[in-house]
Amino acid sequence: MTSTWILVADAARARVFESERRGGPWTVVSCLANPDGRAPGRDATTERAPRTMESVGSARHAIEPHTTLRDKSSERFARMLRDELDRGCTERRCEQLVLVAPPRFLGTLHGVLDKALRERISGELQNDFTALEELDVRERVMRELPV
Repeated sequence: MTSTWILVADAARARVFESERRGGPWTVVSCLANPDGRAPGRDATTERAPRTMESVGSARHAIEPHTTLRDKSSERFARMLRDELDRGCTERRCEQLVLVAPPRFLGTLHGVLDKALRERISGELQNDFTALEELDVRERVMRELPV
């Protein structure tokens, strides 16, 4: 029996559904949340930006971080989802994966998935369906991909 796990996620929340057969009913495997994923547009921090000394003279300059707090939070959440998917695959509960996420978070997911999980991906959708009810998610995913 080929079971497919469908991950519907964004940077703040995720649901994993399971489908035992193509066109069959879906069951919820898990629901996960990232409370930091809904942070305001600007990264609010009370810490002062790090400083560096000029190579010549006594001038000091603030250093902007290469990665924002929002990106770090998003990547941490993606790793948590990766672990959940990996656990399902190691327990032989899922043979195929379908990823449904907004383009930016889908890229973050691709960055943390290992080769074994990437090989199980049978379809992807670049949409944010996290706010939809389960039946609406199923209907929209089935319209695009035969799961």
